Amino acid sequence: MFLVIDIGNTNTVFAIYEQLKSGFQLLKTFRIYSDLRRTPDEYSLIINQSFKFNNYNLKNIDGVAIASVVPEILNNIEIYFRNNLKLPIFKVEAHKLNIEINIQNPNEAGQDRLINAFAVKKMKFDPAIIIDFGTATTFDVIGNGGAYLGGIISPGVNLSIESLYKSTSRLPKISLKSLDNEKNTLLGKSTISAIESGVFWGYVCMIEGLINKLKKYHSPSKVIATGGLSQVFKNNIKSIDLIEQNLTINGLAYFYLSQEKDI
Repeated sequence: MFLVIDIGNTNTVFAIYEQLKSGFQLLKTFRIYSDLRRTPDEYSLIINQSFKFNNYNLKNIDGVAIASVVPEILNNIEIYFRNNLKLPIFKVEAHKLNIEINIQNPNEAGQDRLINAFAVKKMKFDPAIIIDFGTATTFDVIGNGGAYLGGIISPGVNLSIESLYKSTSRLPKISLKSLDNEKNTLLGKSTISAIESGVFWGYVCMIEGLINKLKKYHSPSKVIATGGLSQVFKNNIKSIDLIEQNLTINGLAYFYLSQEKDI
């Protein structure tokens, strides 16, 4: 077995995989809130308890692959593994992915976005436009062979909700929900329903509009959605061709296998 870890700004996802003769199988995932203050000892407790709760033995893990956009968390998790398990750790770096990165400074690209491009290449979905509904909502254009051609970063849905609430004195905080009946929900009849409409239909229009603009210059491209909130929008954004909820962790699994061969 092997473990992959996707360290994001909001959540850190752990995924346990079984290595097969021709690929891998996802066995279990668990996630925790990304906390800069969490120590290596706290990670020891969390990881050990999570493995025991799910009836997996940490001693059966052969190695770890990690993508991170939070260096402080990466450092503490790495300290935990090096001090306790002494496993091979493969950290995502641009030069290890064997894909073209066609931006001004390849080191600026988020590891999660590069590993998504790597996954698209391995899963033979290229060329593609990837929409990742995370802390930020990102759009990444992937060319033939998994080439990373660039992207768009916009504030994430929950970030926008939080900002609206904190920046106004009388507007209530809402929870994001899917609005399926456009005719009945577009025009709000209360403060809450007006905010719900502005957030949900506003993001639907932004996403559809950006996809249409990107497709003018990067067609034909399969549109792939990923990230925790992709399910919320799936019924109202017709230009999404495919939802791959595990795109990033599967990309990390492919990355682990590519690096493990070189041990």
